[in-house]
Amino acid sequence: MGRFGHNIIAFFILAFATVHSQENQFVSGVLLDSETLEPISFASIRVKNRAVGVISNNDGSFRVPLKFRELNDTLHVSSMGYDSKEIVISGLRPEDINRLYLNPMLVQLEEVTLSASKKSRRDRNAGKDKDKPVTAEDIIAKAIERIPLNYPFNPQSYVGYYRDYQWKSGGYTNLNEAIVEVFDKGFGTLDYEESNTRIYEYSRNTNFPIDSLSERLYDYGEYKTKTIPRAYLNSYGGNEFVILRIMDAIRNYNTFSYSYVDHLDTDFVKNHDFTIEDDTSLDGLPLYVIDIYKHNRRIMVRGKIYISKDNFEIVKLEYATYDALLGTRKISKTSRRIEDRLLYRTVVEYKKEDHKMFPSYISFSNKFEVKVPPVFTVKDVLIDFENQRFEIAFNRVPLHFKVLKDKNYNISYKGKGIDVEKVVLADSVTVQLYPKMNLGDQALEIFYKEPGEIAKDDFRIVMDNIIDMDGNKLDYSETYSLMQFREFFVQQRKRVVQYPGKDLYMDKNWPIFQDQPIVKPDNYDDFWMNTPLRNEGAIIK
Repeated sequence: MGRFGHNIIAFFILAFATVHSQENQFVSGVLLDSETLEPISFASIRVKNRAVGVISNNDGSFRVPLKFRELNDTLHVSSMGYDSKEIVISGLRPEDINRLYLNPMLVQLEEVTLSASKKSRRDRNAGKDKDKPVTAEDIIAKAIERIPLNYPFNPQSYVGYYRDYQWKSGGYTNLNEAIVEVFDKGFGTLDYEESNTRIYEYSRNTNFPIDSLSERLYDYGEYKTKTIPRAYLNSYGGNEFVILRIMDAIRNYNTFSYSYVDHLDTDFVKNHDFTIEDDTSLDGLPLYVIDIYKHNRRIMVRGKIYISKDNFEIVKLEYATYDALLGTRKISKTSRRIEDRLLYRTVVEYKKEDHKMFPSYISFSNKFEVKVPPVFTVKDVLIDFENQRFEIAFNRVPLHFKVLKDKNYNISYKGKGIDVEKVVLADSVTVQLYPKMNLGDQALEIFYKEPGEIAKDDFRIVMDNIIDMDGNKLDYSETYSLMQFREFFVQQRKRVVQYPGKDLYMDKNWPIFQDQPIVKPDNYDDFWMNTPLRNEGAIIK
């Protein structure tokens, strides 16, 4: 073997060693429900006493830097509806994916169940404290009213892990990751206009599949190569990260966030129906659980809002919008096929620190469709003035008996039809169409003109029932569906002492992963990318 061959082997050994070394820099785990063994997603995993942490992925997986194990740190794990748990990191094995189990929390129900009925509000309020919430609408209205008291109005910054990716056939594709810091001037300001973001690092994770078709921009033009079915995603002039922050209806409570929620403070209650469900808790904090529902002719909304029972903080908001029609039949509230009709979903959670609610994570996903370019197409259409015929060249060999049938061609000029008298195969991929040229035939008008006088929109050839030798239909485009995810998980929160220079801020109107300013701070090693497992779900099967 020559030197070149040895160099190739050396390169692959080095590449494998590098990847293996990177994986060994972390302790990995997966959170599971102790009863159902189902993964627990969006759970908080904090390094105790260090004010940093991560949120578990869709499959319950997470990872923390190995240095915290060497420092004998402890993880505090909490999730909605589960008992919190503390885990000494030194007890976790770096070489394995450690399984960690959380126990579902048993919540003592109150003797009196609150009513969700708007109709009974007046009767139930009789003789009681007017400020005491009675119905689901009352509880939500109280929570919205208290946003100025419960959320920070002074400047804060949030350092965290951002990613956008697509979910295709049970796996991640087009995964982009970043560590960013958001400078939020407080709930008294408009987030889109006043908040800014600094990017510490970003990367395109090439360990996951790349789908170049689904990476393209949304296209609602003539070809519609990438669209959201029955919906339109407004970018508000911003990039993927800006779109994500707009979907936080709590932060944007007094401005428009997304349809039906609209302005949370003025529109949310009147636009939806609510039902109080059994209480739950988070880190020992008792929570109201209120079901959100809306159904009109085209759209159905399902969701939940979690509100603390003591200070009426909105802890979590889950909101999903579905296409309400299956053909001509409306889907029901409990339809088994409801997830097949999902248009978009947003989940946002806040966590209490120092008597205020600060963001923990936000996840926004939407379904979209990609149109695959057709395999069998027309390369060129030519009007042969000299021989008084039309010539069509295909990119592949057509099936002869299909392409030679005159009834498979519909030709018109200025809206009037042209009859085809004969179809001839000029070569393996080209046919010649000879029109009828009798007195009064429309074809005569074409061939007695100069070529430059034929307007493109006046002349049309429509072909039907033509396939190639492999059975591909002419100009047929297949479509496939994916889910687009944008997610931000806060790892550290701190008050803003000094803002960075404006030249370090991300350009909101430019793609987050393209030519943005990148500067790592001195403490960059305190943060990490919580990259999901390459084969999600494999570790629990």
